[in-house]
Amino acid sequence: MIDKLDSSVRNPTLTSAPIRKGVASLGLHEQWAELDFPALLGGPLAFVSIDAQNSILDPEGVLAGEGIWVGAREQGGSLANMLRLAGALRRPGNQFLWLRYDRFVGERETGSVLDRAQYAHWNRAYRGDAARKAWEAELVADVEAIRQPADVSLVYPGWSIFAGTPIERWLAQWGIRTLVITGYHTDWCVEMAARSARELGLVPIVIGDATGTTHPLHEQTLAQINDAYAPVIDTAFALEAIAAAGAR
Repeated sequence: MIDKLDSSVRNPTLTSAPIRKGVASLGLHEQWAELDFPALLGGPLAFVSIDAQNSILDPEGVLAGEGIWVGAREQGGSLANMLRLAGALRRPGNQFLWLRYDRFVGERETGSVLDRAQYAHWNRAYRGDAARKAWEAELVADVEAIRQPADVSLVYPGWSIFAGTPIERWLAQWGIRTLVITGYHTDWCVEMAARSARELGLVPIVIGDATGTTHPLHEQTLAQINDAYAPVIDTAFALEAIAAAGAR
């Protein structure tokens, strides 16, 4: 299993529990104990999917060797959880951001000496043509199937989804501060998104079992996010909170 969570061993954060008086008893760090998750997940909010793309989730993708796609596609894996949660959040007022990373952007943009060195190292052995490179950054078919015309789908150019994109401006125009964050890699772009969102005064919530990377970085990163930057909850609890919000 590549991206499922072993809460009993590494991260007690992700134990789902009943909602009592709007407070979630998740074993979270005590700093999140007073958060009203039904209010936060009742909207308006932005559902943020990071890098649910062919390079990571297709068995023929350039990063297939990491094995993330295996666990993601198993029953109860991160991809299924992402899709379930997206369906539950398809409500008026909520916005959807399908964000993708292009590891070949360095071939088209000047960048810094660090960018040039890193991209050259990453892609030296890659033999795909331009069409194949574009395919790597496309949403995986399962996700593309639920994307709606009004959703935002874009490629972000750096480590942070906010750097070089209009996402912060769009959120302000929508009047949205709460971000429900899912996707890949937990230790790279997911953590960066949560940290950057906090710095911008936003309210990120990370759905731990709807994210993925390699072990042990997955569990370690979720624990760090929960301890420092944002609450980490699981899909089951998020769905309970959404249902509770609808009953208010």
